[in-house]
Amino acid sequence: EQNKGGIVMKKLLALVLSLCLVVGLTACGGSTDTNTPASSGDQSGENAAEETQQPEVDPAVAELLDDFDTSADGIVLGFSNSYNGNSYRQKEEALFYELADQLKAMGVLKDYIVTESNSDNATQASQIQSLILKGVDAIIVDPGSPTALNSAIEEAWDAGVPCVIVNGGPVTTDKCYQINFDYKGSIMPAAQYVADRLGGKGNVLISRGIAGVPSDTGFYEGMREVLDQYPDIKIVAEVYSEWTGSIAQKEIASVLPSLDQVDAVLGEGGDGYGAVMAFEAANREVPLIIGGNRGNFMTWWAQEYEENGYETMSWATSPAIAAAGIFVACDLVRGKTDVPLSMDIPGYIITQEDMIANIETYKNMEADDIAGELYDYDWVQNTLYTQK
Repeated sequence: EQNKGGIVMKKLLALVLSLCLVVGLTACGGSTDTNTPASSGDQSGENAAEETQQPEVDPAVAELLDDFDTSADGIVLGFSNSYNGNSYRQKEEALFYELADQLKAMGVLKDYIVTESNSDNATQASQIQSLILKGVDAIIVDPGSPTALNSAIEEAWDAGVPCVIVNGGPVTTDKCYQINFDYKGSIMPAAQYVADRLGGKGNVLISRGIAGVPSDTGFYEGMREVLDQYPDIKIVAEVYSEWTGSIAQKEIASVLPSLDQVDAVLGEGGDGYGAVMAFEAANREVPLIIGGNRGNFMTWWAQEYEENGYETMSWATSPAIAAAGIFVACDLVRGKTDVPLSMDIPGYIITQEDMIANIETYKNMEADDIAGELYDYDWVQNTLYTQK
């Protein structure tokens, strides 16, 4: 399940590129760095639901809505994001806006409110409480802590407002619904690839995300579980890159002078091209670097393969998880009772063979695009809801 091959890749690339064109022009403008629940859907469209003309549906979004009940229910959703300071989180918000705007135009949603707490857990907890007071029907939460939001999440539960945890979890309270990536399991194939390529011997630099965030903890556990099996593989440095290329470049550049040899860089996503730039700026040979499906790395990889035969693999989670959370939240508000409390999503791997088969597409990706699967409602029904 880690890599679904050409069929999914064709669907993925068509949808991601189509959505990114629309999102780049519209949705990103609604996301601001705010410490209060101020950013929301179209504030000027209070009478939109009264229009009798059926709104046009973007073809890319229409594919996501197959089998989804588009009745005009007037649901109000909240989206509490702990952080949007890198391309992954920005794309996550943008895809959320794209789907939410379409559902609002159709009357499924009456409105939605988006908040962002800049990695401040106390602020995020307060924002969740404010969303409850504003009367939202459900809250999608990308958490900054496994424990710090529990009280606010439980307050929502007690008030009849279901919280759907996405991307940054899991959280430790059971009074919510959770859609999480299998962080530990999903990164283990990348760590194993590094071990195999190095023949079980060499120096590895690890690039981590944000300290204390559950996903970083899971990723790191998965890396170490694999690499610790090889006594001749030495972890020569660890940096925190916040899943951001520019930070990865700076942090890796700061440790390179003290490292005589680096044979591989293993990261959690968003840091791959920054690692490339750090080595190139230091006039050092670029080692084996695991990519994070970002456009800048994919473009570099494709070109470097054509010119020098560079081989690697790329892996990441998909930022469409919050948009999938919209489907789950709407179903919960509509009274669906058989939604599992815990649901898992695998990571998305791009092998060397996948890259070669789609090389022209990867060569033309925008720097901040992210290759990853988009989750339509049919997928939500058949993959998330069938988990026990």
